[in-house]
This record gives sequence, C-alpha cells and structure tokens, in this order.
Amino acid sequence: MNEIITKTIDLKAAESADGHVEAYITTFNNEDVVGDIIMSGALDEFIKNFDPSTKKLPMFYEHDSKAIIGEWNALEADEYGVKGKGILYIETSRGADIQALLKRGAVSSVSIGFRSNDYETLKSGGRQFNTLELVETSIVLHPANPKAQVISVKSDDGLIETKALKTVLKDAGLTRNEIEALFQFGWKGLKNLRFNETSTEELVAALKNFKL
Repeated sequence: MNEIITKTIDLKAAESADGHVEAYITTFNNEDVVGDIIMSGALDEFIKNFDPSTKKLPMFYEHDSKAIIGEWNALEADEYGVKGKGILYIETSRGADIQALLKRGAVSSVSIGFRSNDYETLKSGGRQFNTLELVETSIVLHPANPKAQVISVKSDDGLIETKALKTVLKDAGLTRNEIEALFQFGWKGLKNLRFNETSTEELVAALKNFKL
C-alpha cells in the first residue's frame, strides 16, 4: 500500500544533554491497540540499506513534516525491536523544547511512519506486517503500542538521573526494597535481600562495614 501507516510505542530511550537520543522506535511480535503486529525481520532490508549520509531519516513532532526536531543516524534490530540512535536539533527552539519535555516525561512516545505491501490480514481484523519501509519517525504524546518504556534520561552533567532509572527498575518488576538495595549496595546487596529476605533497613545495618 502507498499510504503512510503510523505505529507508536512508549519511548524507551536514553537522552543526553547534547541532544543525542537512543530509543526503541518499534517493537516486534506484539499487538498494538488496533491489533496490528510488526514481525521480527520486517525492517531488516531497510536497515541493511539505511545510509544517513545519503538519505536522512527525519524525526518529526506529532508526524508534522513542518515540525522537524531531529534525525536518526543509526538503526539496529534485535529480538525486541529496532533501536535507533539519533539527535535532537537542540539549536532550534522546538528541538530544545522537546528535549526538556522528554527529560520531564511530559512526552514519552515515539512513532514510526511507514509503507508496506507485504502484510496479512489477521482473523482479529488487525494486520501482520512482514516487511516495511520507514518514511519518518515522530516524538508524540500518545502511544498505540504499550510494550516499550523509558529506560533513562541523562542530566545536564551527562549522568543518568536516579529517578528515571528507578522508574525503569520498578516497571521491570523490582520492588522498592530491591531497588534501594541495588542502588546502595549493588548486585551483592540485591542478591542478599532476595535470598535472605532482608529488609532494606536490615540490609543497611548489615552492610555498613561491608568491603569488596
């Protein structure tokens, strides 16, 4: 089909002070809210031929071609989806605004615009896309694909913000005690908490004099 189709996921990204963004721009093998599925390998051919030096993959805001906020300059597929590395044009007012909104979590979704002639209609009424061609990507407000989540956002000094990272760990299934144990005492602390069912307070007391 020649029409441009859009699919959106919650932004799973690491974004730094200089505007560099790393995000899963799409995920594989899961249904979105309208029942569509993008299959593993659907973007292999596109990624193989992707050369940002000859043709950029633009980053828009809300699929508005007049609102260019950046570009993607590297794409890589894994078992989860397609991870893109790009840069926000923070020298522009809109790019700087989006960077600030990403840091605050006010916007948290990325959407791809693509064309595909290789798809099947499913019994559910959705479509299974086997091969597709990316046209653009956008940072948007509302996701259609619930699979991806924010990984982290870096602060102005280039370090990962603790609050953002804790949110990711919580969404991954760690309890509050497990997160605090991991932050304060690393992997050894987390294992101690899990295997000995120690409370965070007890763990703090027990490991005050712990040395590697």
